Amino acid sequence: MGHDAPPRWDRRMQQRLAHGEAAALGELYDRFASLVHSLAYRVLDDEDAADRVTREVFGYVWEHPDSYDPKQGPLRSWVAGVTRHQAVQRLRQAEAASARDCGPDAPAPAEIEQKIREASTAARADFIVTSMPAPLRAALELAYFQRRDYRQTAADLGVTEDEARRRLRLGLQLLSTAHNHQALPPAQRSAPASSHGPQAPRTPRGARPPHSQHTGPGTSAPPGGPGNGRSR
Repeated sequence: MGHDAPPRWDRRMQQRLAHGEAAALGELYDRFASLVHSLAYRVLDDEDAADRVTREVFGYVWEHPDSYDPKQGPLRSWVAGVTRHQAVQRLRQAEAASARDCGPDAPAPAEIEQKIREASTAARADFIVTSMPAPLRAALELAYFQRRDYRQTAADLGVTEDEARRRLRLGLQLLSTAHNHQALPPAQRSAPASSHGPQAPRTPRGARPPHSQHTGPGTSAPPGGPGNGRSR
């Protein structure tokens, strides 16, 4: 969860995307599509909107691979941040449109912002839980989702009670950081190339568009198509 040196795969993937390698986009989609869609859905609570955000996120990554700074952490975390930003932007637009339609009965701006903050925090908390080391995640799941006490958690995990407490403490410390981030991550506010958000990706001319094993209900198909070359 820290800022350790990213795996070699992350740096290599960035280089491949920067060179316009369509196969790299397909590999990235296969690895992260489920994550992107689930985070977007956590914010928006809408399958169609989550599908659109999924396409937009991979479009942005395809068009702006150099926006990822390997020194700031793993590629997975960066993609999650882009997703959260785009989903929150879409939620804000939807709430604003709904407020206009409601007229005088519309919720106050402060209520809308609170809803957006809560959705963003929930998405980040989900990401943190799925990203933390398995021993910490297992301890949290036993203690807080299955309502085990320290002794039962320790027994289920096969560790001492002190170790169970340590894992829970570390897990909660990580989880608490979800509440310390703004709905729009500062590092991403200026990232999109236009006010309309990330653009759909364009596969280099003559390249075979990426395919994915993740297509199906709840996950949008990978972006891209033949004859839409990315200019370099």
